[in-house]
Amino acid sequence: MRKIFKVGNLIISVVILILFVFGCDDVLEEDLTNDMVSTTAPTSGQIITSNSVLFQWNALDGADDYTIQVENNNNVIILDSLVPTNSLEYPLGPGAYAWRVRGENFAYQTAYTFPVNFTIEASDDLTNQTIFLNTPTDNYYTNSPSGILTTWSAIATADSYTFELDKQLSGNTATVYQESDITNTSHTIVSTFLNEDAEYVWKVKAINDTTVTETEFASRSIFLDTSAPNTPALINPADNAIAVINTEVVFSWDTGTDLGSINAPLTHILEIATNTAFTNAETYSTSLDTQSITFLEVGDYYWRVKTNDDAGNQGVVSTYNTIVIN
Repeated sequence: MRKIFKVGNLIISVVILILFVFGCDDVLEEDLTNDMVSTTAPTSGQIITSNSVLFQWNALDGADDYTIQVENNNNVIILDSLVPTNSLEYPLGPGAYAWRVRGENFAYQTAYTFPVNFTIEASDDLTNQTIFLNTPTDNYYTNSPSGILTTWSAIATADSYTFELDKQLSGNTATVYQESDITNTSHTIVSTFLNEDAEYVWKVKAINDTTVTETEFASRSIFLDTSAPNTPALINPADNAIAVINTEVVFSWDTGTDLGSINAPLTHILEIATNTAFTNAETYSTSLDTQSITFLEVGDYYWRVKTNDDAGNQGVVSTYNTIVIN
């Protein structure tokens, strides 16, 4: 279906701005070519007794982001990351490493700093060491309670790990599962313990038997949401409304109040078509309950909305309204 309408002025303005920046980046962005970031930690030759490193450098005027690289003693880059701040904590095992960083913005970048060498040494004392959780990501939404695999990074001197699962619901917290003496770096949460929609906080700590020390628990949240979003009620424009070509039409709808225990973030899908079967419909996704469209051709159009959520639940598509463009 050919494009016979366009998104609202806000998006058009953003596109124009992007094009302007592409054409005028030398005016809008500070030239960093001759600048240099200064590193602060770790310093050259430093020996770190931990399972992680806090990389730090001084902020550079005009830099929006920084690219940090770390390589091992075989000259293999094991970290190449773009970060918006002037620090990054990262887990590393025992060994020799080198790191460098550069500043950058939309148009320019500095040269990398000279590589800084440092060494990581293992310690049996886990008191000040940190568990790094890998998957799933924090604040993970799902509608499936079965077989959620959790993983974390190993600590070289850990003899075992303890896993704990807490359920938080209606302001109450209860530990629903705990397992000790785990010797690998993963654990699958079975559906038995994810028995209702709630926030589930999974925690892991490492233990060293020789020194009788342990890390603090590291934790992340899983949100179980099995309720489908409400069916949207169309608000504006009213059914059989008339609008003028090349003028902005604001579409809006209401999904009401989600009465479930967990409310996953919503995504609304607006469909506009030239037939009631909605074949070859144009679709627009938004987290808002409104969308502006400008129609470029006269005719009868039909619109409807469907709402999905971040947990994977899909709502029922609404009825459709008609709008006539003159």
